[in-house]
Amino acid sequence: MKIIVCAPSYDENSGGAIVLHRLCAIINEYNIGNAYIAPLNPAYLTNGKVKKYFSYIWWALKNQSEFKLNKNWKTPLLKENEISDDDIVIYPEVVLGNPLHANNVVRWLLHQPGFHTGNFDFGSNELYFKFNTAINDFSKDGSLLSKNEMKVIYYPLEIYKKDENIVKDIECCHMIRKGDYKKKVHPENSVCIDGLTHEETAIIFKRSHKFICYDDYTAYSLFAVLSGCISYVVPGDGVTIDEWYPNTEDRYGIAYGFSEHQERWAKDTKDKVELHVLKEHELSVERVKRCISEMKIFFK
Repeated sequence: MKIIVCAPSYDENSGGAIVLHRLCAIINEYNIGNAYIAPLNPAYLTNGKVKKYFSYIWWALKNQSEFKLNKNWKTPLLKENEISDDDIVIYPEVVLGNPLHANNVVRWLLHQPGFHTGNFDFGSNELYFKFNTAINDFSKDGSLLSKNEMKVIYYPLEIYKKDENIVKDIECCHMIRKGDYKKKVHPENSVCIDGLTHEETAIIFKRSHKFICYDDYTAYSLFAVLSGCISYVVPGDGVTIDEWYPNTEDRYGIAYGFSEHQERWAKDTKDKVELHVLKEHELSVERVKRCISEMKIFFK
């Protein structure tokens, strides 16, 4: 039995691509199973229909001519037509239907189903895993939402480290990403970091006094804290802090909005962020072990 992770080309600036490849690597490197990467074809996101978010289709099209892997991780590519009846295929929630025609399908909910493309298409007798507590409970007749969360974390901590020798000469930097629908509140002279490499982003964080993020769920909010920058997330309309992140530890170092209370929370908890991240790295392996074990039992 193989475990096949359907993933886009590896992209160090895409959280979704990183965790999908990291999942495959953990399964192999910790002898949890025998895992492979199956390239996510852009057609898997359209299902022959026109979708609302063309930019998301473009995300999948990038680098398709040269599918990339992380050379430091054990993530072998699946050869064509190598899926057997007993294999388990893990799709991110953006994939519509079952394009690999697998008997055993897992949906990994990295975001709310339908958030990116305005649509979802899941089958029956599937097993769902949420990435974390920020994902809403989701149910569909004939399928099961696991009580186990498959939260896989990998952060390049060596890049994002506070450097007291760098002068803070930038008032503010910001990131839009998936928060383009929100009202813009950053200063006119704010530096946009969308699309920059980790190395370029880290330098700007270390030079900046504050970071404003419109994307609700991105590791860059934590990277800013690790780099010595005050980190803010612009709240979505009507989304309470408990709805944003029910787990208090996931909010360490981040101000949700711009109130004095939230700014104080961010400052008081910023020193807990690195330890929390290191703990999450370790817990990722244990979570994957539990979830793979559940998959094998569910599809037995």
